[in-house]
Amino acid sequence: MVLQWHRFGFPWLVTAIHNLSCVIGMRSLAYTGYFTPAVLDRHQIRLLWIFSVLYTINIAVSNVSLHYVTVPLHQIVRGTVPVFAVAISLVSADPPKYSLKVYLSLVPVVVGVGFATYGDKYSFSVLGFLLTLLGTVLAATKTVVTNSILVGKYKLKLSALDLLYQLSPMAFVQTLTWAFVAGEISPALSFLNGYSKDGNEQSRVPLYTALAVNGAIAFVLNIASFTASKNTSALAMTITGNVKVVLTVVLGCILFNVSLSPIGTFGVALTLAGGAAYSAVRLTERTAKAQVKPIL
Repeated sequence: MVLQWHRFGFPWLVTAIHNLSCVIGMRSLAYTGYFTPAVLDRHQIRLLWIFSVLYTINIAVSNVSLHYVTVPLHQIVRGTVPVFAVAISLVSADPPKYSLKVYLSLVPVVVGVGFATYGDKYSFSVLGFLLTLLGTVLAATKTVVTNSILVGKYKLKLSALDLLYQLSPMAFVQTLTWAFVAGEISPALSFLNGYSKDGNEQSRVPLYTALAVNGAIAFVLNIASFTASKNTSALAMTITGNVKVVLTVVLGCILFNVSLSPIGTFGVALTLAGGAAYSAVRLTERTAKAQVKPIL
């Protein structure tokens, strides 16, 4: 919304603001005693730096690919993240076991994203498609690695809050550096100066307020995301990501006065139904497993 309503066309700076908000928020929580940050050894710090680079590259590839493909096509390809997450999980050192019902529940989640954006203009280059596909693989990899760091084989023995506390400064430095390399710093300062010339001192307040609120929302979402990653599987996180895509479509229609076609509406419903089906299947399987008593 910041990019759309205020024409703040500097995605790397917005991402850096998100990370800076996490830095400030997590330091505030630690200062007030809400949690106590762990002291990391060299191995843990090295692993976190590698993960932070994966996080930044994932954003970079996604942003670059949007220059070569339309947003609808980008969302459709990204909608296949659950499929790649399953594939990556199965070849990992600690592969999970999924039932046939779980695999079947992926179908409406993936297909629904395509229907949700049906009718929009799909245009792309080969380079753009390959970059989008690479970004999708990286997104799936990031989700699997996050889950592995929090609860899997490479567990760092960190809480979700602690991981975000340690990771956010690294991500902030990297995204701010990328913003500088991408040439966003100077145009952003010029934009802010031009923005202030449209009126008096108060003319900057809406933009600054929007950036601050955007950063605060990102901070809360990051806490929710990392906490969810620690308490669920990588596949569940990617399913949630697809549901987020269709909800973004719906919210975009409401906020920007865009009508949704009947096929698009069907796609939204299909994805949400798939997400609900996945949740129901996993809940049923876990309940059944919990009720199985060992034979004495």
